[in-house]
Amino acid sequence: MSHTDVPSQNQEDHDSPWKDALEVFFRPFMGFLYTEIAAQIDWQQPVEFLDKELQKITRKAKNSRRYADKLVKVQFLTGVEKWILIHVEVQGEPEAGFAERMFIYYYRIRDRYQKPVISLAVLTDTRASFRPDHYADAMASCSVRFDFAMVKLLDWRERMDELLHDKNPFGLLIAAQLTAKLVKDSKTRADNLVGFYRLVIKKDLDRELIRRLIVFLEWMVYLPEDISTYYNELIEQVEEDTQMPYISLIERKGIKLGLEQGIEQGINRGRAATLCKQLQLKFGDLSDDYQARLNQGNQAELDLWTERVLFADTLEAVFEP
Repeated sequence: MSHTDVPSQNQEDHDSPWKDALEVFFRPFMGFLYTEIAAQIDWQQPVEFLDKELQKITRKAKNSRRYADKLVKVQFLTGVEKWILIHVEVQGEPEAGFAERMFIYYYRIRDRYQKPVISLAVLTDTRASFRPDHYADAMASCSVRFDFAMVKLLDWRERMDELLHDKNPFGLLIAAQLTAKLVKDSKTRADNLVGFYRLVIKKDLDRELIRRLIVFLEWMVYLPEDISTYYNELIEQVEEDTQMPYISLIERKGIKLGLEQGIEQGINRGRAATLCKQLQLKFGDLSDDYQARLNQGNQAELDLWTERVLFADTLEAVFEP
């Protein structure tokens, strides 16, 4: 992957794909970044994502920054139940109060639910010196220290071959995150994304996981509209080489249809199809009513729903007036 100077913070959002990717690829995530802990988990037992419990302890937090947090209940091989709090810092700039935030979440979970908590932090920023791994405070004879496990994705920048060719699919998601953070040139981003797509096809995954992985990769690596023609041409070449239809083919067909039936109508159909996939990935199958609203949505409505799907916790929240 080619690198350029670190880009300035813009409207790109990478936290929502992280939230969903952590759930779909939780075991690969743990196996890739937290190997020792993953080895202690009994993967024959069901894994439970405690989104409602996490919302109860974070809803009062007054913070405009964006994070990707997951609270997961697992069972260790010893038979002991553990709660794992995963906190992904996704802002472009480090936060001075990050370690304290980790501590606050930890003690709130312990206090409210009386459960043992393993706190894990994933830092996606580009400042090499920002590496919080503990929180400490002291006054007079009273003191506290809280240590948590921390991974800095920037450390993988010089180990791209490992990310791209490891059997674990999560390496590609880390590569996509690094592309999103470090590469400004649109053409290079498109080239990288197509390269990731070629590698995904070679992974030992079933068709559905391949589909989901491609969605996350494209979601993370934001491509501006002015590069879409170039990107689609590359994808079409991959399709010819591999005989595997690309996940966004339905969107491109919608745009093509727009040339025949009206540009806006065709693009809206394509956008509605893409949004439908994102909604299904996050919330499951859509009812006929929601599907009809998508199909009938105008440009303004699709813009609103596309923005809401990044942060909404329910389908109702996406479509509310």
